[in-house]
Amino acid sequence: MTNSRGLVNGRHYTDYVGTIKELKRNNQYPEAISILLQCADAVEEEATANRWGLAPWYYEQLAIIYRKQKDPVNEIKILERFAKQKHNFLYAPKLIERLEKLKTNMDSDIRLPK
Repeated sequence: MTNSRGLVNGRHYTDYVGTIKELKRNNQYPEAISILLQCADAVEEEATANRWGLAPWYYEQLAIIYRKQKDPVNEIKILERFAKQKHNFLYAPKLIERLEKLKTNMDSDIRLPK
């Protein structure tokens, strides 16, 4: 029996790391975001099925791209998506701290709706 969890277009999400890095290097952010969001879905599906924590790299890369695009709303959304799920407690504090700082800065600058 074949396990299709963790796949994006027939490939495991880890196979996309090089592609994502290349897209980012070439400032092809819409394409990178599209792949990263698909990978995040696959990461979550695999993590849930195997009862393990999320691979944080995909969420961090999305947050970085959103920051470069000056899109704090989507940066917060992807970090909140990560924070709401079971994740690796060795790496999670970095992303959770980033989320909290971003929310604090946004609240003082813009007053986001709660």
